[in-house]
Amino acid sequence: MDCKKILVSGIAGGILLLVLQLAFSWIGNLVAPYDVFAIGGMRQVTDPLMNLFYAYPFVLSFAAAVVFNRVKGSLGCGGDGCPCSGPGFSFGLILILLVTVPSLFVIFSTMTYPAGFYIGNILFGLIGFPVLGMLYARIWGVQG
Repeated sequence: MDCKKILVSGIAGGILLLVLQLAFSWIGNLVAPYDVFAIGGMRQVTDPLMNLFYAYPFVLSFAAAVVFNRVKGSLGCGGDGCPCSGPGFSFGLILILLVTVPSLFVIFSTMTYPAGFYIGNILFGLIGFPVLGMLYARIWGVQG
């Protein structure tokens, strides 16, 4: 296990995901405005535990970095030099299937969240995870 690359990837990926999460949430709110704190089950903005919301991208990034470290050699490579055909992009597609699709499915099927929420989350998954995978591939030096 390459702990140094996992550490660098976890931090860099966490920053990337945090920025993308905030940006895509803003875009979703711009397209279909909503108040996230009006959604049932949300903690009050004054609750100190709400600060952990900003840790989620880092938790996800570190977990994904550990997984990438283990599977990077198994990820397909198109070999044509396009970043969309390399192992990083392939890893991003896997994250979409394992994180975005089930998460949005359970939220859509059990909760009445506003459209802007879904827009932000779809953008975050479809764009954020492939970009994260390509960042990891660059850090590990496994470009396609």
